[in-house]
Amino acid sequence: MFACVAIAASMFDAASAPRASAAPAGGCGSSDAAVHEVAAGDTWFEIASDAGVAMRDLLAANDAEASDAIHPGDELCLPEGANAPTGGAAAACGTTSATYTVASGDSWFVIARRVSTTLADLLDANGSTARTVLQPGDRLCLPKGSVLAVNVNTVVPLAALPVQGPCWYGNTWQAPRGGGRRHEGVDLIVTPGNYVYAVADGVLSRRAWDQPGSLSGNAWWLTTADGTYFFYAHLSDFAPGLQTGTRVRAGQIIGFVGSTGNSATPHLHFEIHPFGGEPINPYPTVRAAGGCKRGAGYEQPGGWIPET
Repeated sequence: MFACVAIAASMFDAASAPRASAAPAGGCGSSDAAVHEVAAGDTWFEIASDAGVAMRDLLAANDAEASDAIHPGDELCLPEGANAPTGGAAAACGTTSATYTVASGDSWFVIARRVSTTLADLLDANGSTARTVLQPGDRLCLPKGSVLAVNVNTVVPLAALPVQGPCWYGNTWQAPRGGGRRHEGVDLIVTPGNYVYAVADGVLSRRAWDQPGSLSGNAWWLTTADGTYFFYAHLSDFAPGLQTGTRVRAGQIIGFVGSTGNSATPHLHFEIHPFGGEPINPYPTVRAAGGCKRGAGYEQPGGWIPET
C-alpha cells in the first residue's frame, strides 16, 4: 500500500444528523428476532443489503427514517426473513464486484454517469428504484464494466494539517521501493515525537501495531463519512484513549511521529484514498494546505492547546 511514510485528509464535511434510537422502546417484538449490532462504517443501506431486505422494511422495524444517524454499538432490529449479517456491501455484491461509497450531493443519475454505466444497470445491481433514498456513506454495488476514473493529482481540502512542523517533504509519488512496490504517499520528515493530527472529522477505522516484518509500523486509518480514508504510518505511539471505532475531529492528536516499521528516519507516511478507492498523489494536497502545522497546536477536546 505504501513504502516509506503515512496518510491523511478529508474531501467533504459530514453533515450532522439526528441519532437513531438503538432499538424501538418496546424491543424487537418476538424474543427470537434477529438483531444487528452497528459497526464502524455501517449505513442503513449497507445493513439492509447485507441482510437481504428492503431498506424501507429495516427502517420500519426500527421506527426510524433514512436521515437518522446510526453509530457503532447501536443495536438494530432486523425484519422478519432477514439474512444473518455477513459483512456489508462487499459481501452482498459478491467478491468480484466493485463498490462505490455515496458522497454528499450524489444521486443515482450522478453516480451512474460517474462510473460509466446506465442508470438501469446501477439500480438493478442494487435491487433499488430511482426513488430509493441515498445517504452519504452508503456503499453501492457497481455493475460489471463500471469504471471510476480518478485524477491522481486531485487536491483534497484538509480541515487540519497532518503533523506538527516544521517539516520537509517532496513529491515521491510512485517512486520505486523494495519488492517491486511503488510509493503511494508523501513522506513528511519531522522531529520525532511531534504531534500527528486528524486531518478531518471521522472514525479511526483500523489500527496496525509495529511487529517484526511490518512495513507500516504503528499506523492509523482515518475514514470520513463519504468513505474517503487517510493512512498514517511509522508512528512512535498512539494518542492515549483512542481505539478502533473512536470518532475524532479535525486537528485532534491521534499519535506521535516515529520511525517504526520499514523506516530509516523519523517521518510520517501519509496517503489519501478518495471514497475508499485507489490512492491519489497526496503531495499536491499537502503542498496546497501549507505542509505542516506551525506555531501553536490545534485546540483539543476539552479546550486545551498542546505546547509545541
